[in-house]
Amino acid sequence: MKINFLKQAEIDKEKYDQCIMSAPNGVIYAMSWYLDTAAPGWQLLATPDYSFVMPIPKNHKFGITYIIQPLMCQQLGIFSPERISEETYRHFIKKLPAVYCILQLNSGNLFGQKELRPNYVLDIRPDYKTVQSAYHTNTRTDLKKATKAGLTIDAQTDYAAIIELTKQQSPFYTGKMLDIATRLAEKAQENDSLLVRCVRDESTSELLSAVLFFRWKNRLYYLLPVSTTKGKKMSAMRFLLDRFITEFAGQDYWLDFEGSAAPSVAQFYQNFGAVPEWYPVFRKGNFRILRH
Repeated sequence: MKINFLKQAEIDKEKYDQCIMSAPNGVIYAMSWYLDTAAPGWQLLATPDYSFVMPIPKNHKFGITYIIQPLMCQQLGIFSPERISEETYRHFIKKLPAVYCILQLNSGNLFGQKELRPNYVLDIRPDYKTVQSAYHTNTRTDLKKATKAGLTIDAQTDYAAIIELTKQQSPFYTGKMLDIATRLAEKAQENDSLLVRCVRDESTSELLSAVLFFRWKNRLYYLLPVSTTKGKKMSAMRFLLDRFITEFAGQDYWLDFEGSAAPSVAQFYQNFGAVPEWYPVFRKGNFRILRH
């Protein structure tokens, strides 16, 4: 198999994006507009006809080239509209242009790797009652309390207030990560891929919880969730997700929660009926050398 290494300026992004769009294992993180924001200067391994592609987020430190997973970019790896064999996988891995590499691949690149991570997804293609039937008892109870508390959903297009709330409330989305998230939201809005959903106190209009969802193909990606202390006490995020599921249930969508390996977060997703979709991590070299 012939595999070319292409620098940024050499990539035919139209052909590349078509491959990602046509691939059964395609993900939003691999689209060129997403990578241009999350991993500027990304490069590419690809067959001459772009039927198999592997985006490469290369970096440099102390004169050493290394590959590391970009922030806000859960999965990359090899993509193709054709079947990806283990032989093809190994051809691409051998071509990686770096001695040091930590790369999260995708669920279509599973070939007996030892390190796997869970991505929780919820099939919302059935009608709402069918989806709701898989809710955990605790989730049902919390939703009843939230409904009685007088919460209301606000579907809006302005994401600036959510970014500001995240700055104030989230210990996770800070600094560079929040900057990237803001630029991704801007790009997603330009592509008509952004869905903004908020929960407010009906009596005061106080913002309690919010999520930026990215819509791509048949997936709704759950990005940048944030809640105030009051919102957490009132189960506002559960209320938001339930109303969002109500809005899109019965359509050809999966709700992609983007993780997580953290037990409490994973349990939150599972309580809505989400199931793990595993993806592998590829490591090469000792990254401790780059920390000095």
